[in-house]
Amino acid sequence: MGYTWKWKHIVCYFYFSVVLLTNGSVDNQRTAEELKNDVKQNKYVLVLFVNGNKESTKAANTAFTQISTPDLYDQDILKVRCVDQTLATSLGVRSYPQLVFYRSQVPALYDGDFTTPSIQPWLEQAREVTLQTLDDTSFEHLTQASTGATTGDWLVIFYRESCQEQLPALEGAGVLIKQKTNVAKVKIDDSPETVKRFQIRTCPTTYLFRHSKMYAYISQTSSDVYRVKSLVSFATSWYKNAKGVNVPSIPTAFDKLTEFIADSLKENFDVQIPKGGNLMLKGGAVLAVIAFIVTIVTTMCSRNATKRAKED
Repeated sequence: MGYTWKWKHIVCYFYFSVVLLTNGSVDNQRTAEELKNDVKQNKYVLVLFVNGNKESTKAANTAFTQISTPDLYDQDILKVRCVDQTLATSLGVRSYPQLVFYRSQVPALYDGDFTTPSIQPWLEQAREVTLQTLDDTSFEHLTQASTGATTGDWLVIFYRESCQEQLPALEGAGVLIKQKTNVAKVKIDDSPETVKRFQIRTCPTTYLFRHSKMYAYISQTSSDVYRVKSLVSFATSWYKNAKGVNVPSIPTAFDKLTEFIADSLKENFDVQIPKGGNLMLKGGAVLAVIAFIVTIVTTMCSRNATKRAKED
């Protein structure tokens, strides 16, 4: 009886040892919902996403268990594993194993060698969130995009909630280039003036703003689009292969007025005149609008001339 009891304990010990070696800690695997709660309750959460490949999972777990919280952190890093591929895909994960590091609920993709000596220095760099949020009120003030002034280069993504899986990759790139380049995001639906200024038509769209010019993001290969290494390469050197165009200036009130009138005219011309419609009346309305524009321009020029005369 005693012999049988000892034998069962030996078998159980051997079984759990194998589990730990192949799958990592048995008490740190999370569902998608559990992970979301962890992220809300902890400042730092390091997630290891794995799939069914046992060999790569085993190697990843070996490195993962050896990772420690860097000295400069004010809280310990919570380390968890997750196999939910739907959640992984929503974070831009394309291959496994993959590390995603949450700091204050903002995820960053790790794109480096899967060894502890490589991961540990990256964690020291990734302590703070790099991705800034811009909108109509702050874009030009912070980036100084049209003047190319003192705030440096900016890698900016325009996105919607329906196309935001690239944000973790941009945050991961920001960790590596933060000494030379700022990274930021602009939510399309919340910044209509900025979106119109830069003629954003697809989601996501990313530009590098550098020395009063803007470069549309391109990757070296189609498979590298919105990967961390591709974004880093573009921001540091590959942008030279894209066509740089002058950054559009901020529209003045008069620009907005004339654009509004031009849009109204275009809309009127696009409208099909119904049979029997009063063509002369419609033409008169168009001429009235044109006369209104001429009057405004003439008035402004007259005021400017009077002002200059007084100053002289």
